Amino acid sequence: MFELQYLLIGILQGITEFLPISSSGHLVLFAKLTAWEDQGLFTDIAVHFGTLFAVIFYMRKDVLFLLINIFKLEFLSNKIVLKIIVATLPAIIVGFFIYDFVSLYFRDVRVIAFSSLLFGIILYFADKKNLSKKNWKNITFVESLIIGLWQVMAFIPGASRAGVTITGARFLQFNRINAAKFSMLLSIPIILASLSLSLFDIFFSEGEIINIYPSIFAASIAFLTAILSINFMMKLIQITNFNLFIIYRIILGIILLGLYV
Repeated sequence: MFELQYLLIGILQGITEFLPISSSGHLVLFAKLTAWEDQGLFTDIAVHFGTLFAVIFYMRKDVLFLLINIFKLEFLSNKIVLKIIVATLPAIIVGFFIYDFVSLYFRDVRVIAFSSLLFGIILYFADKKNLSKKNWKNITFVESLIIGLWQVMAFIPGASRAGVTITGARFLQFNRINAAKFSMLLSIPIILASLSLSLFDIFFSEGEIINIYPSIFAASIAFLTAILSINFMMKLIQITNFNLFIIYRIILGIILLGLYV
């Protein structure tokens, strides 16, 4: 079952990372439902690298636009890079103080069940907001900060980082495509920050098991499934709303409450 574990971890991480259904919550459930040994921090880092490269690949034109802004110092005029930083800072600052506490005391199936239900319902009401022609490139500093504050709630297992940032953007009346794009762009600095902390932990930890080849395999699977997952979501929301994910969250929450409460 060794290869199967890494295959499933890669698939699960890739599918759930950018959908509004919570990747961390599903990984907790995966660990709860299987008797497999913990794959280790190195594998967790590897699959996150896989999804990071996936979103950079999918958003390559937008990422290039941001890089050009930086190197040409155009961010001083249109300030879009600064706005992304503003949207990222709340989660980094809050995460620095509460990450270990949340990891110890909130990674519970009941928490995932309640947050899956609650944030799914909130997304439903946010998604009923009227669509507008607002583009993420024209977001204001205030709007960036508001979405950044929504992103802080992603530390609650089951809330979903993608879900809460999309919810915040939809409440601000960004259309679904621009809400999803801004959410994915915000994932890049957040994943990088998370990976930096994790690599720091590995460097100073003793006895950390590094399964190089299985981890590379899992990262490759995460990359491929994340590309497919992003494409599926973006095509879906071009023709409809987020209801498919909302219904899934509500059903999942109800099932978990029935089993564990």
